[in-house]
Amino acid sequence: MDIVILDLEWNAAYSRRLQGYINEIIEFGAVKCGEDLQVKSEFSCFVKPQVGKHISSTIASLTNITDENLEEGLPFMQAAARFKRWAGDCLVMTWGTSDILTLIENCRYFNGREKVPFLSRYVDLQRYAQVRMGWGTSNQVGLSTAAELLELDVSGMDHHRAGDDSLITLEILRRVYDREAMGPFVDVCDDEFYRRMTFKTSYICDLRSPLVEAGHLRFACPRCGGESKRTTRWSLKNKSFRAEFACKACGTPFAGRLIIKQKYEGLAVNKKTFPLPEIQEPRKAQPGPVGRMRLEMPQGVGVLRFPEYDGLGWVNHAFTTRLGGVSGGEFAAMNLGFGRGDKDENVARNFELFCGAAGFDAQSLVAGAQDHHVNIRRVGGAEKGIGIWREKDMESIDGLCTDVAGVTLVIYTADCVPLYFIDPEHHAIGLAHAGWRGTAAGMAQVMVKRMEAEFGTDPGKLLAAIGPSICRDCFEVDEPVAKEFLALAESEKFVTKPTGTDVKYHVDLWECNRQFLLSAGVREGNITLGGVCTMCESDLVFSHRRTRGHRGSNCAMLALQ
Repeated sequence: MDIVILDLEWNAAYSRRLQGYINEIIEFGAVKCGEDLQVKSEFSCFVKPQVGKHISSTIASLTNITDENLEEGLPFMQAAARFKRWAGDCLVMTWGTSDILTLIENCRYFNGREKVPFLSRYVDLQRYAQVRMGWGTSNQVGLSTAAELLELDVSGMDHHRAGDDSLITLEILRRVYDREAMGPFVDVCDDEFYRRMTFKTSYICDLRSPLVEAGHLRFACPRCGGESKRTTRWSLKNKSFRAEFACKACGTPFAGRLIIKQKYEGLAVNKKTFPLPEIQEPRKAQPGPVGRMRLEMPQGVGVLRFPEYDGLGWVNHAFTTRLGGVSGGEFAAMNLGFGRGDKDENVARNFELFCGAAGFDAQSLVAGAQDHHVNIRRVGGAEKGIGIWREKDMESIDGLCTDVAGVTLVIYTADCVPLYFIDPEHHAIGLAHAGWRGTAAGMAQVMVKRMEAEFGTDPGKLLAAIGPSICRDCFEVDEPVAKEFLALAESEKFVTKPTGTDVKYHVDLWECNRQFLLSAGVREGNITLGGVCTMCESDLVFSHRRTRGHRGSNCAMLALQ
């Protein structure tokens, strides 16, 4: 039987019929070979859109496919029929199952049938390769990453074009192919196959569900293994149930987390125990120096500022503290994070109190949806309120910049690094969230480059500051995280390897960000280090690690007056 490696490109298009989006296929690309993996023929075909009128700018940029290319394409069902004649009786392979799911979606939409007409036997080559190479299956390895791990020369290949991607996939298959080993990975595309492919894993978020058994709710003592008693009510946070327990035998208190997923194969129950969080009362503070920053207490609200920026009368900057708010318990007192379990009215009141004390207009705040990437958005007056008083419309945004006065940039942190950027020449500002992933990915450098492009910023004149975040001594990491930093230039300046009985690495996020700023052209004398560790000062600011996630949120704020 021939092997056909298929790759698809698609465009998200809004369908009035569905009243939602469909991933409309715009290109087929495939290569056919025998069991010797030698190419017999190739297939390439554009698909003329029938739902979306225009290809999105994101997809056009990613694939270099234009609306003009698609005008010459075939309607989906004609393209599928032509592909079926070309492929014949074959074993279809794709890198991951997303292409097959998109095929099923398009067949259902355009033909009213669930089954793909040319699919009789199928292999998810991504899963096969990950098992064969010992990469594990807990995380999906992307096509380009797999090619890199196998040290394949894919120069000249156009990634994110269906034809070239199918040829790259063939090169990977040649490296990992074993006919006998592949046998268990071949799926017969019967009714069960389609049920399994289209089944959507869901989380059980109601303990009254008949699928939840009494045994799911029991936790053994992590210290002695004995039976425990729940001492608090269950709470639901981020699709996981949480409660506190005490061992009936040894009295050890601990926290338990329960996640229940309904998968095609049945229920997947994950239980984990943790030491109880260390919740401190906010300190009784007086104005004065903290690290290299200054604590101010206007109207009884704690505000951290950089003394170096005192002379910049056209800029207002601040970092929040736990002091002066209305929240209680683990959120005490100045929690500025909606959705963490605190009452929304408390968070709203905290924003009003802090902004009033620190000199910001509470209605001018703008925030993005942070997820540890290095995406940056330029904002203006039209974005005021987004992410705070208005719903987020910025997914995967960890950096904001503007040159519009009266717009306050907001970044949430609770151990991650807030980065402040001020361009005194063009009166432009930027604010970035850099967790360890964002730090390792060079968020500091990315923001400098973005401000160069947006405002003409000269890196040599740019002022940058590193705000309150976890320090080197407190930031202990295991080897997989350490490797991300060891791969960076001059890593010896910010990675401390284990010594003696210590099995942990220590990473200096402050210094790593400083090195990225220097490499971007920021002058050393223009970089300000706040020197405030959120974990060491957890009674002044919120620390995620200190409290094991039981905490409120700090905010960094920056605005042009």
